[in-house]
Amino acid sequence: MQTLFVIGLLSLSFFSRVPSLAAQPATQYTVNVSEQDKRLIKIEAHIIPVGNILAVCPEGANHLPDRWATFMSDLIARDDSGRVIPLQYLGQGAWQIPEPLPHSITLNYDVHIKHDQGKWPFGAKEAAYVRDDCAFFVGASLFITMLDLKDMTVRFNVPDGWKVTVPWQITSDQKNAYRVPNAEELVWIGILVGTHLERTTQIGNLEVTLALGQDLKSSAELFDQAVKDVVPAYIEIYGGEPVVNGSSINKFVIFANRDPNYVGGGAVFVRTISLMLGDLPTKQGDASTYKWSHIIVHELGHLWNGQSIRETGQEYWFNEGVTDYLAYLVEARVGLISRQGLLDVFAQKYDEYLAVGGTISMRRAGDDKGKNYDLVYSGGLIASLALDVELRTNTKSVHGLECMLKQMYREFGIQDKKYAMEDVLNLANRIAKVELQPFFKDYIEGTKIIPLATYLHSLGLDLKSNEASGKRHSTIQNMSQASQAEQDLFQKVTGLSYTTR
Repeated sequence: MQTLFVIGLLSLSFFSRVPSLAAQPATQYTVNVSEQDKRLIKIEAHIIPVGNILAVCPEGANHLPDRWATFMSDLIARDDSGRVIPLQYLGQGAWQIPEPLPHSITLNYDVHIKHDQGKWPFGAKEAAYVRDDCAFFVGASLFITMLDLKDMTVRFNVPDGWKVTVPWQITSDQKNAYRVPNAEELVWIGILVGTHLERTTQIGNLEVTLALGQDLKSSAELFDQAVKDVVPAYIEIYGGEPVVNGSSINKFVIFANRDPNYVGGGAVFVRTISLMLGDLPTKQGDASTYKWSHIIVHELGHLWNGQSIRETGQEYWFNEGVTDYLAYLVEARVGLISRQGLLDVFAQKYDEYLAVGGTISMRRAGDDKGKNYDLVYSGGLIASLALDVELRTNTKSVHGLECMLKQMYREFGIQDKKYAMEDVLNLANRIAKVELQPFFKDYIEGTKIIPLATYLHSLGLDLKSNEASGKRHSTIQNMSQASQAEQDLFQKVTGLSYTTR
């Protein structure tokens, strides 16, 4: 699940009052974490104001009237002379600073980590939670800021023996102090503090750090090997390493903890991935949306489709559907699932898509991703498979979806441009050298059901379905007599041998 937030796109009224400045002095945050009460975080911020509005991140906690400020209390602002500044609360986690603006503002406030004690959309892994050995925060859960703030320092005061794991640049003059380039990286990034396990590996130019809760210590080797296998596979698919705002990320962190009461899932922030697993990872190669390997492979994929390549609006069918499709392909290519396991997933996803398809369009379903989960994810996966076959069949197997993604990475990721739906269509037309507008009109913008059996036949595969107790169950197997061209197309699309089981 991808939840990357682009703070630069915000258009909320209280941020519109913030002037844009080319440069300003550094802001300093101090985050105090106590071993006695990891749920009470005390924060001091020294801010050189660049406007008259202070605010929490306006995304990620939209289900709460006061947003992230719901969990903040005892906010006091003082000017250079130590006099209290009477901030005016505007609602939705925003405060107005009275005129005339002071040269600097010092904020003191408390954050209560109760995000995991109530219902949180897609799980507290996207907000904050506490474990015996560690505490996880998204920056948005901690910081009151201004949109145009740049060149910040964040320092953590933690108990002796604790680690702080973040992807920020370490400063050289203080312990547990980090340089933060802008407000987006301040609020939309993961942070883990505690006695968790940390290990770092180098993959090409990328430094990858795994930060695992102690109850996942025995799984560190599985995680590490998966990352070493999967990241190069994605680099090959997209033609380059992940970027942020057009520049190489150089370093990212994967946080993982376990909650046996949670089905399992993940989220991507700037240069960070947050995972919460329901079960302990094993080497068993079965294919499942909630299996640890798929969760991590899917979220790693979002470092490219979602972080490197960003959309102007809501295009979850592409963002999530393509990412899920590629994740299963990569899992099969690196041996995390079997070839038949991949086909079983395609069959299962088609059943899930059929159960909800035909009512609203796949694209419109993304307006409420949680409510329309199967149409967005499973439908998006089936649409990705069908589009891959369309591209391959129209180019005599030369170009497919991966070629399209390479081009999107070059045109939008590296150049820091955001794509729209028309860009996806135009690029597909350019690659296929035919007009694919009917495909998008019928299956993405419209409510027609994708005829998967027809597309699978082009790959030398048969789709068979039966119903029991009102539930559809499909299977996908090799055709009894597939032509060489069909077998070759299967290999081009999946990257797997047609005959290997």
